[in-house]
Amino acid sequence: MTSPSVPHSARPLSAAARAALYFESAALPPTNARHILLIQYNFPPDPAVGGLRWQQMATYFAEQGWVVDVVSRDFTRVEGIDTARLDRLPPGTRVFSVPDREPTVAKIQRLVWRPIRRVIGHAKTPNKAYALSQPEIQKQRGWRTKLRAYLAWLEVARGRNWAHSAAKLASELAQAEKYIAVVTSGPPHMAHEGGRLTSKKTGLPHVVDMRDPWSLVQRVQEALASPMWLRLASHYEKRVIANATLVTMNTEASRDAMRSAYPQHASKFEVVRNGSDTEPLPPTRRDARFRLRFAGSIYLDRDPRSCFKAAKRLITELKLTPQQFLIEFVGQVYRYAGTPTLLIAEEEGIREYVRVSGSVPRKEALEFLAGATMLLSLPQDSDYAVPAKIFEYVRFEAWMLVLATPESATGRLLQGTEADIVDHADVDGIAQVLRQRYAQFVSGERPQPIGRDGRFDRRIQAKKMLDLLATRCAPATAPDAVSAPPTLQQVQQRVTPS
Repeated sequence: MTSPSVPHSARPLSAAARAALYFESAALPPTNARHILLIQYNFPPDPAVGGLRWQQMATYFAEQGWVVDVVSRDFTRVEGIDTARLDRLPPGTRVFSVPDREPTVAKIQRLVWRPIRRVIGHAKTPNKAYALSQPEIQKQRGWRTKLRAYLAWLEVARGRNWAHSAAKLASELAQAEKYIAVVTSGPPHMAHEGGRLTSKKTGLPHVVDMRDPWSLVQRVQEALASPMWLRLASHYEKRVIANATLVTMNTEASRDAMRSAYPQHASKFEVVRNGSDTEPLPPTRRDARFRLRFAGSIYLDRDPRSCFKAAKRLITELKLTPQQFLIEFVGQVYRYAGTPTLLIAEEEGIREYVRVSGSVPRKEALEFLAGATMLLSLPQDSDYAVPAKIFEYVRFEAWMLVLATPESATGRLLQGTEADIVDHADVDGIAQVLRQRYAQFVSGERPQPIGRDGRFDRRIQAKKMLDLLATRCAPATAPDAVSAPPTLQQVQQRVTPS
């Protein structure tokens, strides 16, 4: 689908590519620009936070004369679409939309599902709000496991269909544009299969950007949590890694885990973290109320109970009213593990001290964060990942309460900063932090941004990614001679251990 609000591309396109063109920036790229092709399922105007990394990377790349073409999902059914994010894409950026293709078996399923439900009516449908660890998955038995296996297979089949369609379009684009590399970003990780297929067909080096682990993910949502999912993830990941020229991970912990899992490909793995951006922030807004705020999604592992228990202690000890202390949530935050967030607050005795609101455009989300006294990061059970919101939180004039262990990737990232890092099981420790920060607030002290020294800037990470692309993927000729992309075999021969 071509967006009616943008011009048709002035650069050469096939009929199929022109039909898939969704967005093109009004300004054309420099004539000597270097081009990369990005395959990523979630990208603006999709509001998913996963699209922010490469939205911002593209901006920093443009400063160095690089241009990004993006192959992404069909946006027509995306809820909360945020077209304002398109306006911030740099000159030359093009976004192509590829629709999902439903597997045939899924179409048949809709016709036969009711009779099947009558047969297995006593088997409960898996719940997407829960997650199982890999050891727990291996122990599962019975109807529930069989149903999860089918759903896992169906999920991967959908992703595979989209990957094949994305690769077909990407290969057509590569016939008209001289790309340095095809880059894929996930999750969803089947985008990497689209990059592998594109690389095989075009000879472009494949750069795999894993924002979170794939087969090494520590927990899987219950609806998909079966040995089938683990086998499929491992199967596709092995093929992708074997073909890749470079694999970037978000944290040192995830990089080290992948090097251990694939020792024969250890030199391919590098770390390119998320980072903080330099976009203007709304002014800080404060009143006499201590506001503990969270913006984002309450995922499978982000239980707010320990925070609520600690807040209850503070409220009781100091006899606070909701006009003095308030916990506020914005985003996909109405439920945790199937239970309404406000019901959890009621069970912990602080219902009137908690406010919950739905998703808002990014501009409003930033304004919400700018009004916080303290920003909350809920716990996660992945030792390999850092929540993307951490890199936004560090820019605001607010204290940070981070429910994580010092040994986790998040704890290691924030080591040496003023962030309050507390294990989510340590209710006493959380209460102590709230008590200390509330006393500082009442005394008139106001926090400064955790990342004010620039250590978390995304610009640093973007430069590292560009250096890796230039080193691992650029032709062996002079830097400006990008007219003849190397074959995959040539690039792999030039890969040196990190």
